[in-house]
Amino acid sequence: MGKGPKKSKKADMKEEKKDFVPGTETEEQFEKVLSLLSDWMKAGIVDFELDTDGDTQFNLPGEMSKLLGTQVPRDLTHKKVAAIIRTEIPALISAGLAKNPRQQLSDRMPEVLREKIGVLLKRVEASVEKLVDKDLKERILLRRTTPGYVIDEVRVIPGTYYVETGNKKKTEVPHLLLEISLERPQSGRMLVVGPDLRRMSFSRMDDMRVAVDLHKDDLKNLIEKLKEIEGKISE
Repeated sequence: MGKGPKKSKKADMKEEKKDFVPGTETEEQFEKVLSLLSDWMKAGIVDFELDTDGDTQFNLPGEMSKLLGTQVPRDLTHKKVAAIIRTEIPALISAGLAKNPRQQLSDRMPEVLREKIGVLLKRVEASVEKLVDKDLKERILLRRTTPGYVIDEVRVIPGTYYVETGNKKKTEVPHLLLEISLERPQSGRMLVVGPDLRRMSFSRMDDMRVAVDLHKDDLKNLIEKLKEIEGKISE
């Protein structure tokens, strides 16, 4: 009995190079990834951030192989698992808290997933149920609703000023530069051209950066005030 035609190495390489589209995995694979992510978050292994628009961004360790160990879902690679967590699940959560989940999915999904809209809507419900608690839901909706600013990033840079006082003596004044980047979710965007005229990006029109110099005692006072505010919120 003759053997069938063999695949060439080039054909195999072409198949390996095909880009994986998050959302095309099976239901069994998706449920396994979602369950793993939920467990990692409860254990504090994986955390998340919210961007200005209220979309989630999961922070995965660089070495997915160490995180997954022997728990890799069947027929998925570490890279594919990371793609599902970083791309698909945030989109599902975002749709789950939208006024019209079906419409949002339809507007954002790639063509290859058009026929899976019913399946994806079920995944939306599962993702929100497993990953979004009351506080996270409120945080996301606040960013989508507020007409004001939200904090995008906070950086602390230590430094020292040298101030000349009486008798021309110089006094070292240590300080912390607290740099706060603010964005207003409801503001429009504008096209920004880099100084080299080669790079272009979109930026919010009302972005603001505030720089505050703090002495260590000023910082302690600020922390105490924030704790007082936190206590009032939790009452």
